[in-house]
Amino acid sequence: MSATPQMGPFQRPAVFVDRDGVINRRLPGDYVRSWDQFRFLPGARAGLRLLREAGYLLVVITNQRGIGRGLMSEADLAEVHRRMQDELVRASAGVDAIFHCPHDLSANCGCRKPKPGMLSRALERLPIDTARSWVVGDSLSDLEAGWAAGIRGILVVPRGGQHPPGVPTAGSLLTAARAIVAGGRQS
Repeated sequence: MSATPQMGPFQRPAVFVDRDGVINRRLPGDYVRSWDQFRFLPGARAGLRLLREAGYLLVVITNQRGIGRGLMSEADLAEVHRRMQDELVRASAGVDAIFHCPHDLSANCGCRKPKPGMLSRALERLPIDTARSWVVGDSLSDLEAGWAAGIRGILVVPRGGQHPPGVPTAGSLLTAARAIVAGGRQS
């Protein structure tokens, strides 16, 4: 898939947000397989609300390898995303789209980050201006997917965490959102 953006007068900037580790807590050595395991990270809802209020489309892009490994089903993931979206809508922070890659590493698919397949699908379906868009993720592979689609990124790194030099960072989704809304400057 190519990452060619739609052309037209109504394009909007978007923020592509990884899920696990940015919106919700990661489960070390495991996958969030049900709503009972899903916990929003502090500031995640507020960060999404800030971006929505600033006019950004919000698109979740998430690798969900647990499906490919047979540890959860597409229906399990859909239920987690439905409940997540319900909570986000209640917080005035609903997302515009959710894209996921269900494949295991061995599938060598085009949608698993760091490949840009999920972003390409979003660019085909939504009126996104890539020049004004961002990717926010907690892994370099999240940002690499964005770079492959011509979209800049911010890496969410908890306080004291390691990160590559020269990569913009933020301590949380809320901090990243503030930087994006302020014109991309780190806060």
